[in-house]
Amino acid sequence: MYLNDTKDAMPWVGLYIAGASLVCTLAMAADAFQGIRQRKLWFPNKFFALNTVSISLIAIAMKLPVDLSANTGNEMFTKIISILFLVVMLANFLPSLGLMDDKELLVNMIAWVILLITITVNVVIHCLALSLLAFGIFLLFFPLLLVFPIALTVPTSRRILEHKYKELHKEASSPQDIQFSSKELEDNVKKYWMMAETGNPQFSIACSEISSAFGVICSVFSFGSLLLLLGALGKRYNLEGSDYKWSIKVIDIVQLFGVVVGSIAPIFRCLTSISYFNLSTKLGKNYLNVFRVEKHWIQMFQVWKLFHISSHIPGRHCKILFNFLKNVIINFCIALQVMAVVTCKIICLVPVLFLLLVSICWYLCKLLSGIFKKEANVSHDNAISEMEKYVLQIEDDIKLSKRVQKNTLNSITRLLQASEKEKPNNLIKLLKKSKGFSGVLKFDNDKVKPLCSEEAQNSWSLVAVTLTAIAVALPNIAKDNVKGLLLSTTEGLEFVKHIEESLNVNDELVNARKASRRVGIELEVYRTWLKSGLKKMAGKEKTSKDILEWLGNTAAKIVRSKSNKNGSLDYSYENVAAKSMYRISQTILMHFNEQEEWPTDEEVFEWVSKIIADIFLACFTNLPCVITMKCHHDAIEKRQGSIRTAARILGKSKMILNILKERQLPNLDMDSMAYLDKWHALPKSQIPEDSPSHLNEDSMV
Repeated sequence: MYLNDTKDAMPWVGLYIAGASLVCTLAMAADAFQGIRQRKLWFPNKFFALNTVSISLIAIAMKLPVDLSANTGNEMFTKIISILFLVVMLANFLPSLGLMDDKELLVNMIAWVILLITITVNVVIHCLALSLLAFGIFLLFFPLLLVFPIALTVPTSRRILEHKYKELHKEASSPQDIQFSSKELEDNVKKYWMMAETGNPQFSIACSEISSAFGVICSVFSFGSLLLLLGALGKRYNLEGSDYKWSIKVIDIVQLFGVVVGSIAPIFRCLTSISYFNLSTKLGKNYLNVFRVEKHWIQMFQVWKLFHISSHIPGRHCKILFNFLKNVIINFCIALQVMAVVTCKIICLVPVLFLLLVSICWYLCKLLSGIFKKEANVSHDNAISEMEKYVLQIEDDIKLSKRVQKNTLNSITRLLQASEKEKPNNLIKLLKKSKGFSGVLKFDNDKVKPLCSEEAQNSWSLVAVTLTAIAVALPNIAKDNVKGLLLSTTEGLEFVKHIEESLNVNDELVNARKASRRVGIELEVYRTWLKSGLKKMAGKEKTSKDILEWLGNTAAKIVRSKSNKNGSLDYSYENVAAKSMYRISQTILMHFNEQEEWPTDEEVFEWVSKIIADIFLACFTNLPCVITMKCHHDAIEKRQGSIRTAARILGKSKMILNILKERQLPNLDMDSMAYLDKWHALPKSQIPEDSPSHLNEDSMV
């Protein structure tokens, strides 16, 4: 393609604008889809949030409004559409401000101001040059300024919600003994989920008056844009005089479509945020009293008023003048803030009155039809009442409706039920082989001579992977048994991973955990251990004793080759894995050499499998502690994800918890139970092996 002039490239610039607009539209559509799928009709931001990427895309999409050379009728029409599209994008990413810390919020607001000033200046120049109606342009730009009142409340809102969360967290996290009751753990998950959902700053912004006002504005924009879109699809554009040529129509269609799609979230936020609260008399007065401005809207300005920065200003009169000017400016900002909130409340009267009218008509219809009855689910109502005190709100006088609390509980209940269906059947089958916790003593014999002066700590995952590698290497074992053990170990390591990441945080155990992951992947995919084929040796008519000796010798060679001459410790994953393999293989050899005769290969396999089951069960005694820990996260933005993880762990591990209920635990404190070496150091008398080998099926459901 050959371009005779720079103007020939303008249609492709237009296509570039349309492409950026399409990406923004798809991101807004993804957020809308995600909100509907999760039944969160306040549509939290996940894909389309205010950040450097979105601001860059918005700047590209707004290329036409800042182009002073675009003066044709079609181009002016497209500029107006672009401003509508900008307002809709702002309405979509508004809740994302809630998850920003003060520094991130400041940076993004500065970037937004620069973008807004650039667009505004160019549009004003156009208005002056073409004598356009300035008031109409102001009405278009007014919604773009509403981001600042919200941004100014974010730090205050976060502090209020965080303070309330910490108070409830202290109450909910009182010290408790180890409980394997899935019901108690489930209640704990639900408590924290209620706090995380209602205490989410995105939720408070989505339910704010400004967000609701955006919903009303977007409903008008979307209706008009839908009509324009239908017209644009069949309209023939007069491209004469336009440098953008055919791309003008593409930009119009994409951005009009973006306005329609992007309006879904703001409109639903508006309707649902109003219906989220109890329609009490007090609330009705609060909604209808549009001149009542809540304290958190202006609290930041009140704090600024108390700042004393005049100590560096010379002279008493200068200080008086400075403080006077400071207060005048802050009071002016407070007036603007109040005006913005009141204006939005007036706009919100439209959906409020509409929903009140619909509610009244609905109740009247039910009364007249004679089916008005109180639907009472006592147990569910009691559950909601118990969780009501864990609802976090900025304003205490406005209570969330029972319906919202019910929906919040239902969302986490669905996740728990879905996770419960993903129960680890192979792991449960393996755990049934365990009769106690004796495996934590048998996997390592203190009589085995160390290869180094300083031995590494044992980690749950590395020992389990090493034992599995030994079992896989054994000859004359049915493929189904080997495959079943590998699947069981993989399922078990999913739980072990969460336990170790939460409780085993020292550097040595972290290195062991990393080594176990690499060895585990190699074992699962290639059936090798440190690039040594496990099945090759088994196929050379070797006995299980030969295999164990070969594994021990191979591990010893690796450790010696990795040992540093200067005496420093080598924490490479090969060295860590080899040390574990050496000690465990030598322990097994020592154990069976003490028997009257060497057992069969199947018996060795079963013995190793039972050791793995015992170690897994001992490790899983930490599951209640980990689930409780996962329910809490210091960072607001990571809180919900952490609780979802806790819910998934709980749902999948219910059968494991039922097994542990039947087991007698050794005399270990909760902190010590997290470490395999602490279990291994216990005297044999404290590790009973008289627990039942299996449970009644009814108790495991």
